[in-house]
Amino acid sequence: MSFEYRLSSAIVTATACIASALPALAQQQTAPPPSTQNARSASAGERPDDKPDNEVRDQQTAAVDDDAQAAAPVALKTVVVTGARKLGEGTTAPVAPGQYRLRAEDWAAAAMPAANPLLFTRNLPGVTVTSADAYGLDASDAFIFVRGFFNNELAYTFEGIPLNDGSFGSVTGNSVLSVGVPDNIGSVKVAPGSARVSTFSSTASGGELLYALTDLAEAPKLAATVGRGSHDTQLYSLTWQSGRIGESGPRLLLGVQQISKDKYTGHGTQQFLRANFKAVQDLPWGDVSMFVSAARAQVWGYNNTSFDMLDKLGWKGTDIFYPDYAHAYHVASPENAQASCGAYTCGDLASQVPYDTGQATTDLIGNIAHRFTISKSLSGKLMVYGASNRSDIEISDVTVPSQTGAPFSSQVWQPRSHRGGATAELTYKSDRHDASVGVWVEHGSSRSAVNWYNQPALGTGAPLKAVGPYTTYGPAFETANLSRWHTSSTQLYVRDVVTLGDVSIDAGFKAVRFVTAGGGVGPDQAPTGKLGVTAPFLPHLAVEWRPAAGSLLFVDTGASTVAYRISPRDNIGPVNSAWSATDQETFDAAVKTLKPEKTWNLTLGGYQRMGAARVNADVYVGWIRNRLLNGATGPQFAPVRSVGIVPRSHVVGADLTVSADLLSWLTLSQSWSVSRFRYDSSLEVPGEPVDLRGKSQPGYPGQSFITQASVRRGAFEAGLASTLFNRQPFTYSNDIYVPTQWTVNANASYKLGASGAMPELQFRLDVNNLLDHRNIGSVGIGGYSVSGDYQTFQRAAPRQLLLTMSASY
Repeated sequence: MSFEYRLSSAIVTATACIASALPALAQQQTAPPPSTQNARSASAGERPDDKPDNEVRDQQTAAVDDDAQAAAPVALKTVVVTGARKLGEGTTAPVAPGQYRLRAEDWAAAAMPAANPLLFTRNLPGVTVTSADAYGLDASDAFIFVRGFFNNELAYTFEGIPLNDGSFGSVTGNSVLSVGVPDNIGSVKVAPGSARVSTFSSTASGGELLYALTDLAEAPKLAATVGRGSHDTQLYSLTWQSGRIGESGPRLLLGVQQISKDKYTGHGTQQFLRANFKAVQDLPWGDVSMFVSAARAQVWGYNNTSFDMLDKLGWKGTDIFYPDYAHAYHVASPENAQASCGAYTCGDLASQVPYDTGQATTDLIGNIAHRFTISKSLSGKLMVYGASNRSDIEISDVTVPSQTGAPFSSQVWQPRSHRGGATAELTYKSDRHDASVGVWVEHGSSRSAVNWYNQPALGTGAPLKAVGPYTTYGPAFETANLSRWHTSSTQLYVRDVVTLGDVSIDAGFKAVRFVTAGGGVGPDQAPTGKLGVTAPFLPHLAVEWRPAAGSLLFVDTGASTVAYRISPRDNIGPVNSAWSATDQETFDAAVKTLKPEKTWNLTLGGYQRMGAARVNADVYVGWIRNRLLNGATGPQFAPVRSVGIVPRSHVVGADLTVSADLLSWLTLSQSWSVSRFRYDSSLEVPGEPVDLRGKSQPGYPGQSFITQASVRRGAFEAGLASTLFNRQPFTYSNDIYVPTQWTVNANASYKLGASGAMPELQFRLDVNNLLDHRNIGSVGIGGYSVSGDYQTFQRAAPRQLLLTMSASY
């Protein structure tokens, strides 16, 4: 019996059981008495960005509405766009310019159901999100750039938990791809400029993305979704909310989602199972909450590609050989190395096209939080959390034959990480002040190793699978780069938002200390050492002026620094790390020139509403010091990296978004973004420095254009989004550029209202890459070369459809 069938049967059974219990549960539950409601309102000593969506919604909607009374200014970083709005409006009509709060309506045309939550932000100006697949389920190729800052240079939190570095194969964080059920995410706060000082993170060079689950309901709810789509995509999702149990009991949320699909080229499947649970118990002085998330992925990957491979092997000819083991065996056999295998000799082809590649990952993360009120003006929040990640990242390696006689083995990179931490915050509120102070402490331990496992001789047994198990033909026969690290992070912040009439001043600073110690512990002596970052004063200042309803001008500036990133020697990911140096000598030479990376970002912007039209614009500049880079060479299963820093870099750009309600049911918007991230000095590596002066950062497009249209008429909704990226360098020296990327996504849905015992039904069709345009997807998957072609990108998905039916009780 298949995994999908067992899971779908369990979901159907659970749906029936819960649905049968709902009427009885609803009879037991009544609205809490006014005194209890008042007690909970009094506990709202939290800042507006800590409040539930509906509370903030009421406060903030008027701030950008011409028909509303002028509202008191709010903190620049309190970003809410809510109320009855059209699809995608959150990407064009922020309360504070350049500061966005997205909800499901806003990412409807940007992301397929069950997609990687990074894709939710794809239609924001200044944001570049790419993946090889429409759902972004492969962590190795799901990338985001925000104003020139990469995945692991942004601050992420989920339900207040710092995620830190969630990039592929990370040993210091968790990817948002593997946290929470996408259907249960209620909002994403995005600050493209600079992270606020009250956001706890060791990776905040640039902006921030703060994810939160939907508000827990007062009444029972049940929702189930079933989907079918291209390439045998199967989607099952179930969300249950208990409502308030009794007059003053807890509220519970449970979500489970499973998606499985075939790859769109080559062979192999991609499966993802996610689950989350949240409970909130209100108290007379505040509340206590618990959140737990678990995720398990088994993903066959796509092969990394070069332009030469694309030219010689064709658009569909560059992927892995799986499941044709006999052909892969023939190509990789040493006696055939000089024989012709089409456009390449067999030896060259075997070094570029593996038998298979993929990963199996398990993530577990959770917290317990307590919000409390000390007095009318003083409140606070305490949180403790834990997180772990276990990854097995496999690729067939023709440079290490199996002991069975097979010409290649399974190379498995196996990073493991465990983190634990706590936060404490106090907030004081008066008529003009919203002041807060907080502290964050986290400790982590991690290890990583590369192990080689035997593949069978041809005809003697079934080959190993990319997602495991790997010990079918014995334990690992070779181990390399065995490493262990310990990390500690400490952050203290002080912040005050002062309101003076139409002017709001958000001022504060943070002090941080990040320490990383460890490295190679195996006989092959991978690099080891200790690096630390201490910054006692990193200020932030934001001033905004609201001269009239629907008008806003602002300036936002802040400084930040980050911890030294960790990635082991010979890793096959994109992380720039001193520990990925080829040997201890290279590491020691690099450390002599390494300095902590520091950034200073400045944004000027404004927002104006003119009847049915809205204009949102900003210009920004950022100064980056001591940016750590790795120049990559060699095959993808044995990369060689040169580690060094670029002492000075800068980014400058501008965003402009114009949107209009052309009809009561039709909204159009157009955004233009231009940005250049340039190096101002040479890459300092041992030996001869590499002159990068005037060169643009690879992987980040210099221009992007986003067009959105949304329609809402009664029970029918539809959205369309066109995204174009241009001027994207492929190498550090900019001698090659990625062709223009253009994608059009669309969705349409229709709702049937509940009637009697029948639930509310929604039918939805999503189409990714509507025009079936051939695009390069993510680049830099294996790092970037200094110059010349390199096997480090993947193609983007062709047209893919998904039809879903959802029932809500």
